[in-house]
Amino acid sequence: MPLALAAFAVVYLVAAWNIPLDPWSAAETVNARALPIVYGVGLLVVSIALLAVAPAPQDTRRGARWTTLGAHCVAIAAFGLLIPYAGLWIATAVLLLAALLIAGERRLAVLTIAPVATAATAWFLIVVALDIYIDPGIWL
Repeated sequence: MPLALAAFAVVYLVAAWNIPLDPWSAAETVNARALPIVYGVGLLVVSIALLAVAPAPQDTRRGARWTTLGAHCVAIAAFGLLIPYAGLWIATAVLLLAALLIAGERRLAVLTIAPVATAATAWFLIVVALDIYIDPGIWL
């Protein structure tokens, strides 16, 4: 899996490097390529770090990895369906809660604080600090 991630990072970096630039932004340090290249390099570093560490112990249950993957896919799809109704911030908190539950987290403090704090911080930074309007959903 880390090799596939590294291959994806290399392909992403090639695509990022091929982003066309306007003549006036080509000479700038920060342009349309900067953030994608930073993301690609970060992904490549993470994949190399994953290659360097020992593999995680395998789950003894047959098909457990596919079940977990399927559960995460369902949670992400539910997130996309929930956004128009509950709004981005509530849907984000529900997605994080579902991901924690799927991952096996059972501590009540983590299950309540992490999703709420993450969604509230994102709301504060985007809606309050940057003053960007985000639709609250039809339920609110």
